[in-house]
Amino acid sequence: MVFKNNKFRNIHVGETCYIISNGGSLKFYDISKIPNLPTIVCSYSLIDNRLKDIDVRYFFQTDSYLNYPILFNTYPHVRKFQKNRVKPVFAKIFKDNRHVNIFTNITNFYSTLCRRKNIYYYYHFGDRLSNSYDLSGNFSQASGALDIMLGAAKYFGFKKAILLGCDYLGSPPVMGHFYADYKPYSGEYLEEYCERVRRVSDGIDIVVVLPEGVTAPGFDYTSYESFFGLEKQYCKNFEFIDDEYIDLLRLAHDSTQTIMKEE
Repeated sequence: MVFKNNKFRNIHVGETCYIISNGGSLKFYDISKIPNLPTIVCSYSLIDNRLKDIDVRYFFQTDSYLNYPILFNTYPHVRKFQKNRVKPVFAKIFKDNRHVNIFTNITNFYSTLCRRKNIYYYYHFGDRLSNSYDLSGNFSQASGALDIMLGAAKYFGFKKAILLGCDYLGSPPVMGHFYADYKPYSGEYLEEYCERVRRVSDGIDIVVVLPEGVTAPGFDYTSYESFFGLEKQYCKNFEFIDDEYIDLLRLAHDSTQTIMKEE
């Protein structure tokens, strides 16, 4: 199943891409205005209408067992089986984005959502410690969404990646997500996370784009303002996300399967 990913090996040798994560800083900048480059996204990125004119080539669903009717909620204060409230979100994402190469964890293979020609799989096969980014074999870089996208970018052959919405690399980090109902806020520097990403990014040049005034120690970084000439202006989620998606995510929040409201 993962072997058919071999057709993507070094398909973008020497090119530059965007990696867009789900960070809260995206609520402050109109990313529909950035120049087009091949783009890798993850999780709920494709619900953002501002990406409709962006060249999104690859989408990564970064959690295991996420497409079945029942899921085991791993939040420490929940830890029980529940009706899967995020499945309808991904069902709509998969349906609306048949033109995008969708990668999901191989644990989702038997889900009815994963029966389209644009669905691909990745897995670590027990190899969590090496620095393998082989999407057609042992893909060990699966500790988090950004790890997965960076590993994939290396597999695709990209020479350079420009990171947007990867706010946990910042000092101070912008906390929260672009799709949430609450306004993002500043948190404490995540040293261990940043060190892990530095290791994972070895082999590809990266530039971290952050709000003006936020730094990224140990990384090449810049601001949305200076790199893209974007003006900082806060937008609420319903200004760039369809109501259907927001309603589905709020239902998932009620089951503690995603976070839409500040706790």
